[in-house]
Amino acid sequence: MTTTTPTERRLYVSMITSLDGYIEGPGRELDWFQDGNPQFERYCDEMIDSVGLAVYGRTSYELMLQYWPDAEAHPRSPQDLAFARKMNALPKVVLSRTLTHAAWANTRVARGPEEIAALKRQPGKPIVAWAGAALVSTLIEHRLVDEFRLIVHPVVLGGGTPLFARRDKRLSLRQIRTQNLGGGLSVLCYEPVWS
Repeated sequence: MTTTTPTERRLYVSMITSLDGYIEGPGRELDWFQDGNPQFERYCDEMIDSVGLAVYGRTSYELMLQYWPDAEAHPRSPQDLAFARKMNALPKVVLSRTLTHAAWANTRVARGPEEIAALKRQPGKPIVAWAGAALVSTLIEHRLVDEFRLIVHPVVLGGGTPLFARRDKRLSLRQIRTQNLGGGLSVLCYEPVWS
């Protein structure tokens, strides 16, 4: 069941998780996910081409800010350069009560989830929330998520930051599709069933 009316844009959460549901390791490390899978890179290219807006929480935005704005000048690979151009051109919103301004091009700050709800009502391509457990919790709390696209990496971290942090109520999901990306990566797609 989706929260979107026929005239609204869909908002989906797209997150890389470990098999046991963590998005960061116990020391906030991300080294458990290895780049270089051509099918994953193709998936990411198709995803960024399909969306019209990216939403970040403040912490994730600050992590992205450390790399992507300069990635066009200092890419790690030709694929990275092409993706950086798309990433930097994509409109972005940071949901934050504390950030005073956004330094990344094409980025603005939203103070509350009602601003995200207003963006969903505008015409355009879907909206993607790429990173941040706190952001995901806020979007779920306000019933703004239409789909979860979980990219499951074949590793058990045993601890760290869970994707569904701060969740004290059950949320039922309906699986709508799966996709194998090779190298043990699977994309599991679910719609929330709001009660």
